[in-house]
Amino acid sequence: MTQDEFHKLVHVVMDSPAKPPESLFMGGMDSWQARARLAHFLAMQGIDKTNEALELFHSVVEAEPDEEKSEEVEEKVYALQRLSSLEKELGQNDESLTHINQAIELAEGTDFLYKYILRGELWADRWNLMHKLGMTNEAESEADERIAAYKDIPVEHNSYLYYGYRFKAQLSAERGVTLVAKDYMHMAIHSMEIPAGYEAGLEKAFAATHDNASWILSEVDKATPNPEKLHWDI
Repeated sequence: MTQDEFHKLVHVVMDSPAKPPESLFMGGMDSWQARARLAHFLAMQGIDKTNEALELFHSVVEAEPDEEKSEEVEEKVYALQRLSSLEKELGQNDESLTHINQAIELAEGTDFLYKYILRGELWADRWNLMHKLGMTNEAESEADERIAAYKDIPVEHNSYLYYGYRFKAQLSAERGVTLVAKDYMHMAIHSMEIPAGYEAGLEKAFAATHDNASWILSEVDKATPNPEKLHWDI
């Protein structure tokens, strides 16, 4: 992508409803952060410039963030995670797995508590993709390993446990084991911060007595606060 093409795309996203400030893209094609930020906007629904987003995300894969700066590490991880999700949507599953693995490796290489990235969510992205690729047993074993490694850590809001138990709940729902699915989902919910306003909705979702486990988990998800807006300890 040329510098001129980059700047034209910057103005496309600046003229969109998202209206990001131009300062986000300072440095143009010479800045991997600017390329990553533009790619995120280009991939948004309504802008839908997926090919251009993929090109820019791919250009970031070899970028080397300063690993002493949490913001740079997090920005690179986020770019890899979004690249992986786009590739998954396009059926490019092997490439998607490669890039989510790179995101996990980078995120786990530091002790930073990131502002937006949740390590547990990165692992869940990997497990869901592995499940899609027929590697379910391996994915479930990894989830069990994460749960075992983190369940006794004295923190209240643990993304590893939330996403690990949630993945096991999904598998149990698919297997038609409703009570087990609900138990795992209860355990997942206990690993996250639940504002008081959500308690009644969750209680109602869990109270369903039928055996449609997938429906119950969907209702639980609808009643659960957005993990991105909650406080996490790890």
